[in-house]
Amino acid sequence: MKISNGKEKILVLQAIAFFIIVVVSFTCSATAQALLQSGDKASDFSLKDMQGKEVSLSQFSQKKAVAIVFWSSWSANSPKALKRFEEFYKNYKDKGIQVIGINADNQTISEEDMGKISKLTKELDITFPILLDKNLKTFHEYNIIALPSIMVVTEGKISYELPGFPLVGTEDMFDFLRVQSGEAPRKQMEAKYKPRHDAIADASLARQFVKKKMYTMAYPLFLKAIEKDGKYILPYIELARLYELEGKKLEAEETLRKVLLVEPNSVVILSELGYFLSKAGKTKEAIEVLSKAVKMNSYTPAHYYYAYALAKDGKFKESLAAFDESILLNPFDSMIYSLRGEVYEKNSMLKEASSDYKKALELILKIKN
Repeated sequence: MKISNGKEKILVLQAIAFFIIVVVSFTCSATAQALLQSGDKASDFSLKDMQGKEVSLSQFSQKKAVAIVFWSSWSANSPKALKRFEEFYKNYKDKGIQVIGINADNQTISEEDMGKISKLTKELDITFPILLDKNLKTFHEYNIIALPSIMVVTEGKISYELPGFPLVGTEDMFDFLRVQSGEAPRKQMEAKYKPRHDAIADASLARQFVKKKMYTMAYPLFLKAIEKDGKYILPYIELARLYELEGKKLEAEETLRKVLLVEPNSVVILSELGYFLSKAGKTKEAIEVLSKAVKMNSYTPAHYYYAYALAKDGKFKESLAAFDESILLNPFDSMIYSLRGEVYEKNSMLKEASSDYKKALELILKIKN
């Protein structure tokens, strides 16, 4: 059968994008930020501020806590986050709390971008450091999934993460920061869960084996991590991915359903299970699971997995609208364009499919480089 040039181009781009996504899925996954749980080491960075001065995370190592605010001028909630953190910073900068803003407007910051960034920060009278993330290196190192997003670092480790600056959870985060400053909490706070260090070590080593395609070495380590700390969700999810990668779909689904019993309200687990169900053809259940996830917070994968499930169920227009919502949250996530490209292709929109596959590939290669 003769393949048209347009179709051939799509097949080539799709094959390349799929190959690279599989290769990097365990080292640059879409859900990685949510899986960065308390206790994980915070990557150091050194970025230039608006005046060209180098500012690094390590220079604030003596602070009680450092709140890193990833933001953009085009994100609807970013001005709210910056304004709120400026108010907080003025009151707590002398109590050991440091705030750093990292702009993620684009891969390459243009003069137009600089103008928008400068205008917004001046309008809000921001006094904490605003850094420019060249090529979004730090953005990707922290695996940010939505803008704005906040990562709190204490003693060199991630101690709190909040994607999307949602109404639910924001006040708890500020209360956490107040406690770090030495104040009493304004309301009763539950002890924040911290996974066991030996479980983290086993899961980390397992991921390295997966990266090297040494799957037989990875399986027992993921299982050991789960045995040592049954509440640590990362090894469950990575184990499910590994099962699926090797065609063990029953085991993958069982693992995801098992961890959902452990954390039934985890947006990450709901998203991963919903996406798996979509691929398995269980679209009705997938939509039900993912609709719950998208209502919880601004977790970008939940939104594009939901879009994918809607497309699988024949709801094409609703699917495209959901993909648009994902792009508003994080336009730098390659999976959005890869999945939407697949949806376009299945609806015979070859030009749009080709464009999305190309965009996904470009983003993946930029992350890899």
